[in-house]
Amino acid sequence: MKSLKHWITACIVCIPAVFFGQEKNTIKNSVLWKIEHPNLEKPSYLLGTMHMMCEDDFIIPEKVLKTLNNIDDLVLEVNLSNPKEMEALQKEMTHANKISEDLTDEQFARLDTLIQKIMGVPLKNFDSYGISTLYSMMASKMLPCHKIKSIEMELVKIATENNTNIVSLESVSEQFAYVKKAYPVMESYRLIFLFETYKKDFNKAIEAYLEENITMTVGLIAQEKYMNANSTKYMLHVRNENWVHKMPEMMQEKSNLFAVGTAHLTGEKGLIQLLRQKGYNVTPIL
Repeated sequence: MKSLKHWITACIVCIPAVFFGQEKNTIKNSVLWKIEHPNLEKPSYLLGTMHMMCEDDFIIPEKVLKTLNNIDDLVLEVNLSNPKEMEALQKEMTHANKISEDLTDEQFARLDTLIQKIMGVPLKNFDSYGISTLYSMMASKMLPCHKIKSIEMELVKIATENNTNIVSLESVSEQFAYVKKAYPVMESYRLIFLFETYKKDFNKAIEAYLEENITMTVGLIAQEKYMNANSTKYMLHVRNENWVHKMPEMMQEKSNLFAVGTAHLTGEKGLIQLLRQKGYNVTPIL
């Protein structure tokens, strides 16, 4: 990772933001989808990502690389290449409540024991970041390796080399606001203690993702114990609605590759279904 700030931004969206409802309309399995409409001059594309995986497992499918060479804009959840966004991230991190201010002494001590076991350092090292950011930073410890790659960061690298414009669907500040609403202090505290259980499901989900089985990918990390209705609302439903209102204008004159977490694609309130409801033809690229 180029910097801690870039890494935390990538990890923020690794929080289990998953849709745990059953899909009424079964979709085909593919990580890449084409978006077409009679009024569009060019097609756009929707890519479901896993925000991080081990370097040895990491691969960007050839069809995605080909698509990257034929688009005008790469559209991410947040723009990892924008220095102003990284400044905003730093501001968000330094303005969070301290963990010690949000927990009782007993809760802090219990969490400290777990954090030392998982992260190898005392909880006080993360105190100033706030508990939501701590939860995000723990994501890297879910993987059985030290060398980790982020799909989004690799896409940014390729887009930069191709002189492809990079934009975003939301700002860092907006994303942090949704995370805070989705994961209040005690919900983040509860989820941290499910770390080992979620770790197993997360690694199985990566295996499914590498096989492009997005239904299984989401299903493995879509158990209700990882997410309640409030978290689902703010991490998925509200954001998906916001994005699907922005996407038509972005697609009107340019071909875009929208790269977002795989959990945003599926379900009745997922981007695939929302775009179809707006009259777009959304088909898997197999």
